[in-house]
Amino acid sequence: TNPVGFQLLSVQRSDGSQPEKKPDLKLKVGDVLTFDSDISSLPGLWATNGLVPHITPRKMESERYERSLVKVVVSRRASAIGRKISELPPPESPYRMNIVAISRRGRPIDRPLGQVRIKAGDIGVLEVDDSFYFENRNEVEFATTKRLTGARIQRTDKALAATVITVGMVAAAALNVMSMLNAALLASGLMVLTGCMSLRAAGRSVEFSTLVVIASAIGLEAAVTGSGLSAAIADFLHEIAGDNPYTALAVVFAGCIAMDTLVTNVASAVFMFPIAMAMAGELGLSFMPFAVTVMVGASCSFISPMGYQTNLMVYGPGGYKFTDFVKMGVPLTVVVGVVTIILTPMFFGFQAP
Repeated sequence: TNPVGFQLLSVQRSDGSQPEKKPDLKLKVGDVLTFDSDISSLPGLWATNGLVPHITPRKMESERYERSLVKVVVSRRASAIGRKISELPPPESPYRMNIVAISRRGRPIDRPLGQVRIKAGDIGVLEVDDSFYFENRNEVEFATTKRLTGARIQRTDKALAATVITVGMVAAAALNVMSMLNAALLASGLMVLTGCMSLRAAGRSVEFSTLVVIASAIGLEAAVTGSGLSAAIADFLHEIAGDNPYTALAVVFAGCIAMDTLVTNVASAVFMFPIAMAMAGELGLSFMPFAVTVMVGASCSFISPMGYQTNLMVYGPGGYKFTDFVKMGVPLTVVVGVVTIILTPMFFGFQAP
């Protein structure tokens, strides 16, 4: 079979023979597989368990799980021009890399990879240490340098330690041994100390944009509550919903959906949460059903492409129209809303503690 994005071109045995490609062909250790691949599918192919680059002229000090792929375009001033790929990198070169793939003028080169001589403008995909991109993105050898994302080599030697640390973090928080924040911080530190992840990887995993959004959301919630806006809106919605708690939940859910069509789900939850709490207080009901309704309602970003990041990701490439989201999103939202309003009070009662 030919997976989407790449296909197997040939199989070469260690003795030089090339068996016919058949679905029942059994691979052997040492077989050299040649693929024709889209650039977007290459990371997944590279990360396939059991496959390693065929041309590895220089031993790399890092483990494979610490490496990544970069796409480079050979510049006219590159010292590699005229050399065979099997000769790269030369002994005097400071680079530590394995050449994974190459194309010329947008097409693959139909000959053994090691025998290809480099020309200016060739596009190569290299297996490199994580630091390579930052250290060489402005190097004269390459006209352009771009990191390829989408897959990483799976690491299994620290799986047990990572599992124990994660289970311990959840148990410590669940048993009230410490707060979730302290448990998460302790677990993060143990992950670094035990070698499950490096300090550099830990730093890269911090989403600073998310922290800014959360901090801004806290400020917005304080402003909505402190200015009396949440109370005013809650009074208005109370007049619409009356004293029926199920109607109140429906109004809160509808408010979240309305906000989702204009802003992101995070902003929707931040704006509606204090309003829902104020409504629960005015009705003398427990806040839990209202909080859960806000949580579910803010996550129902089905009607608008702007409601969630993945909606926007498929909006353009998929050729969708705004009305497509409305056609599919409205019925789905109604179903989720009805189920939420009926089931939430069954698990989280209306009676205030």
